[in-house]
Amino acid sequence: MISLFLVHVARFISRTGALLFLLLFSSISGFATDYADSIGFDYKNIGKKVTYLEDKAAALDLSQVMAIDRAGQFEQGKADILNFGNSRSAFWVKINYRSLRETQTYLVVDAPNIEHIDCHMSDGNGGWKLLQSGCLSKPMKGVMIENHFVFSLPVEKEVTSNVIYLRLKTNNILMAPLKLSTAEAMMNGRSSKDRIEYVYIGVLVALLLFNFFLFISLKDITYFYYSIYVLTLSLYLLIYIRGYGFMFGDDIRIIFNYHPHVFLSLSVFTSLLFCRKFLNLDRTVPGMLKAYYFLAAVGLVMFFTSMLGYKAISASIAQLLTISVSLVVWISGVVAYRRGHKPAKYYILAWLFIWVTVGIVTLSLGGLIRTNEFTMQLIPIGSTIELLLLSFALGDRYRIIMQTEQVIRDENLMLVQTQNQRLEESVAERTLLLSKTIKELENSDAVKNKLFSIIAHDLRSPLNSLMSILSLNDMDALTIEDFQFMLSENKKNIETIYNTLNNLLHWAKGQMGGAKAEPEVFDLKLLFDELMLVYAPLMQKKQIEAGIYTQGVFEVYADKNQIRLILRNLIDNAIKFTPRGKQIALELRNVNEDIEVCVSNTVANADDINTAQLLAAGVTEATYGTENEKGVGLGLHLCREYIQLNGGDLSVQLHNEHITFSFQLPKHAA
Repeated sequence: MISLFLVHVARFISRTGALLFLLLFSSISGFATDYADSIGFDYKNIGKKVTYLEDKAAALDLSQVMAIDRAGQFEQGKADILNFGNSRSAFWVKINYRSLRETQTYLVVDAPNIEHIDCHMSDGNGGWKLLQSGCLSKPMKGVMIENHFVFSLPVEKEVTSNVIYLRLKTNNILMAPLKLSTAEAMMNGRSSKDRIEYVYIGVLVALLLFNFFLFISLKDITYFYYSIYVLTLSLYLLIYIRGYGFMFGDDIRIIFNYHPHVFLSLSVFTSLLFCRKFLNLDRTVPGMLKAYYFLAAVGLVMFFTSMLGYKAISASIAQLLTISVSLVVWISGVVAYRRGHKPAKYYILAWLFIWVTVGIVTLSLGGLIRTNEFTMQLIPIGSTIELLLLSFALGDRYRIIMQTEQVIRDENLMLVQTQNQRLEESVAERTLLLSKTIKELENSDAVKNKLFSIIAHDLRSPLNSLMSILSLNDMDALTIEDFQFMLSENKKNIETIYNTLNNLLHWAKGQMGGAKAEPEVFDLKLLFDELMLVYAPLMQKKQIEAGIYTQGVFEVYADKNQIRLILRNLIDNAIKFTPRGKQIALELRNVNEDIEVCVSNTVANADDINTAQLLAAGVTEATYGTENEKGVGLGLHLCREYIQLNGGDLSVQLHNEHITFSFQLPKHAA
């Protein structure tokens, strides 16, 4: 449903084209600014400048209301945004204004969830015209429904005094931000509010997608509960509180507004499930479980009252439940943190923030705090910040889990003091870290692109050739001699597949964060001797002589498997690029506290070799050997990374027709 929401954003932007047209029309026709009434058309709340009447039985008609108005029984508005609370009454609002000359103006009811709005205005002939709207109504001519309701006012040839009687009725909390506006003022007034809303909409979508993909990757049910919590709370905030249900069409918008607290009840369930799992409540604070069960039961009651259409009851439950849930889960987080559950740090801050936010809004709805534009936006903004802080809490939790698991594997001890993060870093250090990260991402992207190329071409083609041979053999189309000959000819391809797969597996391990050196002390000369037995047939086939200079014992402190992979790639490259009948040289020598490894060979095209490109951070292009041996360009990339993991650096030197790759390994642990 979120993806459908994103698709309809474009439709929303296109609908604002109508307002742009009105803006152009207004700028062409011009309008007067000298009117006597204090209510202007500047898209500002006019609650203090109107009068209102409470119709407790919701049974008065326009003529009765006008009679009551003439009797002086209307009350003056006391706040810029009228707040009538959670009432079953209907409220009549009287707006006196002076029209602008030959200019289209609008009355804006800047709230998305008022159920019934009847706008009575002059029809220009001494009578009254009725425009009806509301979140349960479909649009009619003269009314635009988006995440607010816009009524087109009559265009007057002269500046005249006018009256609007507005009847408001809803089975929910009734707040009525009323504005008079021109098209230009409406566009300017909405732009700042829209920018704020687009920011937290983007944050909500990013949090949902990011944590859902983390759940898929990590298979941690906590991320699933959090993702569903983000989804249901976002639907409630965006579709109902902020009124973006219109993006899904009028029928779906109306259904959403009949049962809005269904989403809130689902968010209550998932928030309780998330908090219980995140805090490991069964172990850390088991005494709080009864409170969680009780809140879940109240949420279930709200679910059914909302499904049955009792919005007033659901709204009352929602006010009490939201502040109760935020308070209970915050208390349980504080207790869990004091009992040693360190990942609850951001969690406590998140729920404290939403608890204070809900408290302010509840006081505002109860009339104890004056309602304004800030309190109208406080719930979605506060909820977005809460979800963001909870995402930080999940990240901190995952970091601590990884650290703890590593310590258990290595030392079987608990790492206790690992949660303090470095808070004071210089700007230069941050810039350097950011540049390094960007470079690593670029290199990683190049490696991934190369991976797809390898799988699509370099692995598939040899395998297709081998499958063709086996298919011919199955059909008895080959003699034994032919079958043996073709297998012998394809041996090189099979060896290439093996080496390529070996490199790919090591590369994949590194990409998943598993490339870590596990050093040990071993004799490098014995490893050389082992590899020379493997590569002797290849060198004999190309009539290559190997000069081996490894006299003595050369013990190093490094990861043996990684060094074996490095040497295999360097020796394989040396054989591949050495012309038939030439030599390669393998040498080990002592250099202070290190052992230096050198692999050199004769090359046929020294002028075409760019040593700087060979040592570039990215993956090199695939090249062919002197007898068309195919590479994939991944070997040197792995060599460079594994050498760095083992405390060395790969260097290359080109002298005449000889190229030498060398690196150093420590003899002892640092």
